Parts: sequence; C-alpha cells; structure tokens
Amino acid sequence: MSKSTAIIVSIGLLAQSLSFAPSGFAASGESAALRDISKIQVDERRLTEAVASRTLTWLTGNSANNDYISVGRLANFFGFVGLRVASRHSLKRSRIAQETLSVLNERQRAAMVSLVHDQMDALKEAQQARHEMNRALEGLLAFEPVTKERFIELGRDYGSNEAELGRVLAQTFGDIAQTLSTDQKQALTAIRVAHVSGEAQQGSGAGGLRLKKLSKADKKELVNVSARFLSWTTGSQEFNDFEVVGKPSQHFGFVALRIDSNHGVKRGAVAKQVMEILTPSQIDRLRDAAQHNAREFPEFLTVRAQLMRVLETSLSGQRIDTARVAHLGAEIGEIEASMTWSQAMAMLDVRNGLSETQSAELLAMRAKYTAQTDAVSIEDPVERGRQLFAQCALCHNSSNQQSVGPSLDDVVGKPIASDPAFDRYSPALLKYAKAEGTWSEEQLDEFLRSPKNLVPGTVMGFDGYKMTEDRAALIAYLKSRK
Repeated sequence: MSKSTAIIVSIGLLAQSLSFAPSGFAASGESAALRDISKIQVDERRLTEAVASRTLTWLTGNSANNDYISVGRLANFFGFVGLRVASRHSLKRSRIAQETLSVLNERQRAAMVSLVHDQMDALKEAQQARHEMNRALEGLLAFEPVTKERFIELGRDYGSNEAELGRVLAQTFGDIAQTLSTDQKQALTAIRVAHVSGEAQQGSGAGGLRLKKLSKADKKELVNVSARFLSWTTGSQEFNDFEVVGKPSQHFGFVALRIDSNHGVKRGAVAKQVMEILTPSQIDRLRDAAQHNAREFPEFLTVRAQLMRVLETSLSGQRIDTARVAHLGAEIGEIEASMTWSQAMAMLDVRNGLSETQSAELLAMRAKYTAQTDAVSIEDPVERGRQLFAQCALCHNSSNQQSVGPSLDDVVGKPIASDPAFDRYSPALLKYAKAEGTWSEEQLDEFLRSPKNLVPGTVMGFDGYKMTEDRAALIAYLKSRK
C-alpha cells in the first residue's frame, strides 16, 4: 500500500468509526443531498498543492497576510466547515445564523449574545498565540535564530488556547441545547435539511428579531457562533471531526490572497503555476515537506477527534473537563507546529535557491492576484519594518548567504551598489551609484516607493511600497540591521 493510499484509508476509517450523532437530534433525510465527506481524499498530492501555494503567499506576502484568518477558523470544532463542504459550499453562514436565532426564545438568544462577549478573552488569547507563531516564522524569513523546539513550544501554547476557546463555546452551546424544546429541535433540524438540500426559501430568516444593539464586530461574531450552534447541535461526530487540508499550518497567508482576489484564487491552480516556475529539485523539496505532513495528518485528526469527544460532553448536560481540553489542545498544537515547521524549512530552502528570473516571476504572479500592498498595523516602526522585510527577503539574504540580490545589512548610509559579495548589479544602478554616492534615507524612501521610477532600467522586480508609513518602517528596520 502506498503512503497516499494509506492516509486516505486511515482518514476514511476514522470518519466511518465516528459517524454517530452526539446530540440526540441529528438531522435525517439529508444524505441524498450531501456530498460524502468521508470520501474526500487528503493525500500527498493535495498536501503538495497546499505547500506549493503557500510558497507563493509566504515568500511574497507580509505579516498582515499571514495573520489573516477567516471567520470561524479559530476553534473550528463544531461541524460547520464539514457541512459546507458536504453541501458543496451552498450554505450561507449569515442566513443560517438568522434562522437559528429566530427559533431560539428570548432567553436562549440572550445567552448566545452573552457568549459573543464571554468568548472574547479566550479568542484574544488564541489570536495572540497564533500571531506569536507567525512572528517566529517571519523571523526565519529575516534570518533570525529560531529553533524548532521554541516553535513547537509556541505551537503547544496556541493549541491549548484554541482548545480553551472551543471549550467556552461548547459549554454555552451545551447549556442552551439542554433548554431546547422538542419543537425547537425539529425546527433547527429543518433549517439544516432545507439548506443542504437547496430548498431553503429566499427571504426566510430572522428579519423581525429584536436583539440587543450590537457593534458590527459583535454582529459578525453572533453570526459565527449561531451558525456553529446549528451545525453542532443538529450534526454528527463525522461532521465535527472533518477538517480540510488547509487548516493545519494556516500561517502562510494563502487565505488572505484568496480574499484579496475576491476568491479568484484556486489552490490547485496556484500550486500548478508555482511548480511551473520552480525546478524539479525545488519541487522535490516541497514534496518532502508534504510527505512529512502526510505522515502526521492522521495523528492530527485522531487527537482532534479525542478533543471533540470531550467538548461534546456538554451536549448531555455535563461540565467539560478543562484540564483534558488543555492537554489535548497542546498535543494538537504540537503536531500542527511540526507540520508547519517542515513546510517553512522547505520553503526557505526553495527561496535560497531561487534565480533572479524565478523571484521576478513569483512577484509578478502575486501582483496578478492582488495589486495593493496591505499595510501592517504595528505601532513600533522597527517591528513593523521587520515584518515587511519578510517580503524583501525573497531576494535579499544576509551577507553570508547566497542571494538573488545584494545584502541589505547596514545598507542605510552605505555606498550604493557596493556589496562585495554581489557582482550582478544592473548598469542602471551602477550609473545611479556613480552619480548619487550613498543610500540616504531620502533616496531609499524614493527607491522603495518605486524602484523603476527612481532608477529606470533597474532589474529589481518589486513594484514598491505605496504607503509612506510602510517605507519609513522598513527603513527604520534596515537601520537596525548591522
């Protein structure tokens, strides 16, 4: 049996073994309309596509891209993603949330609104832990010393925080579920069946609801938690245990690129284009990482399923075991961090071997999908510049490493085109260097705004940073690199 076949079989068996309902009122009559998620293959090919597409977004993006995460992706333990995939993405989160809230009584809706606020501390902790993982990864891009052991530790922290967020949500969901009447259970089941079968009526929902006035952000979260409540309390363990290939290691900015392109980016198509740019040996390096992930993905799913069983105890009126949640969450985080690390190492190896042409093609490919550069909202300009530098590092390595472009160490105030380890300066830049002498902050600002405008004929493939704050932050960081 091949490795790809083995992982498909193991995931299929896991889904089959966990296919009974946790809540006691799972929907019936929907199977004909649903796609069988137990047959969705998470194999080496799909994992290779994930790594290849992330190679583009991580090496050409910035921290704002890496930090972006879709609504509902943190603590994604409640079956909504599985339901969306099974329904061939026909579900609309906002409509399901509205209809769910219309079924609940005033006290139950108040509990759901309170949950929006009660989850905030746990949500912020999980977000912060994820951001710390992203900053460590970006440190690798900026040639900073980051150890695998430290990264795994950050992963365990993230996993336990994400699991705690899941516990907060699950406990309230369970408490509300215990108060549902038979009629309410039937109504919630009917909502699920109507949407997955395509029979939901346009205009139905909760338009007449009078809820406590909420901010825009709170309304968004209320939609999020309400949709999850519906999918969890009417679903089955198979749906709760389902996970897509892109969720583990969601630290490399691909989701942000999809949003920036108005969902015009398809992972498989991006991966194909990236691999057309790379050499066979570079592709093999990405496949090595995918093979590593293929070995760990079944374990990720197994431990995650154990966490689901603990969370589901609230549906039978029990209090969730907080310590057990933290333990399993840390285990999940460790596996995910290991998968993420192997991908990052492969991408760095690819970056270090990129030719000038390959770098330019990757940047052009990125620009095709999104024309603007997202600002990174960080108060400390040096830290902001450090995060922006991750994109520069696609071509500019440290002075002791092979690089497409010259080193940028100590570049502020340094003679232009003077890196002794780099001998491929363009004639245009050499001419500019002879006329201007050194890189002043003002010259760097102009160059970073539009390299081709300041130095016509330069071979630098980057179009520039349009925002003054971005350029100032990057220059502040470059001044700190000695």
